Amino acid sequence: MENKLINFHIFRYHLLPLNKKNQQVEMFENSDLSFEEIKERKNEFFGNILNELISYKNKNHPLKLEHHEGTKYIFKIANKKTTKITQNFKNQIIANEPFSYVIFDNDPTVQKIAISDNNEAFSSPIVVKNNLGKIFRKGLEKYGLNIEIEQLFDKKGFWEYVNEHKKEITYINFQFIKPNLANISRSLPEAFKDFANKTNSHDSHITIKAPEKGTLENISQKNQDIAGLVDYTSNGAGSIKLKVKGVRTQLKTEDNPKIIQMREIDEVEIEGSPEAVTKFYKTLM
Repeated sequence: MENKLINFHIFRYHLLPLNKKNQQVEMFENSDLSFEEIKERKNEFFGNILNELISYKNKNHPLKLEHHEGTKYIFKIANKKTTKITQNFKNQIIANEPFSYVIFDNDPTVQKIAISDNNEAFSSPIVVKNNLGKIFRKGLEKYGLNIEIEQLFDKKGFWEYVNEHKKEITYINFQFIKPNLANISRSLPEAFKDFANKTNSHDSHITIKAPEKGTLENISQKNQDIAGLVDYTSNGAGSIKLKVKGVRTQLKTEDNPKIIQMREIDEVEIEGSPEAVTKFYKTLM
């Protein structure tokens, strides 16, 4: 196998009960589970879905489990294609199945997905993420759960742009996911947590807009509400769009995703010894 460095885009997934009512869960036929019980067991249920992926059949995007250890899984997801080649002056159509790696850590304090970048297989890791989201939502419904998957982004680059244009900002849209992970949700202002909880909004937007001939003020890291929203969303719980006066294109944090390049661990080591795989997990997640 060819040794090569691999870029991974890092995503965070959020497992959210569909509503606050007691729900009938298929695996518990004789009793309903409460909102709190579903919330408490969300990672157990998602683990069941990941285990079901091992035998998942899809004619266009087949999956193969490469490694499973505790809460961690390494899959390959392929994209079946045909390629036209010319040999001995004749055109031939041959099958081609390039693939990307998809790594999960279902630890309830982590809940991350890493997707390798392979343009030969998929135009971007976002395409893989969207395909997986459809599979997971269908499977999780029987457990009374929904899933939201968001990409981590570099908040340092965001603040550098804000500081450069702090007197010219006219519009900001914060998209944030209902809090699901205690270790990242503490930065989200309480008012926004309460709003999402009381309305059962899984995907919320807060938009602030300056007057027509004015600009927004107090957009800085000293503003605790703004800084909290940036910290929370950058950890894989949403995204930000920002508009600056005189600049036609918006700044979109989704265009600056967190990417980890495995400089020390190559493709051979991902499929190698248990020690190599453990090192890979620690480096990536």
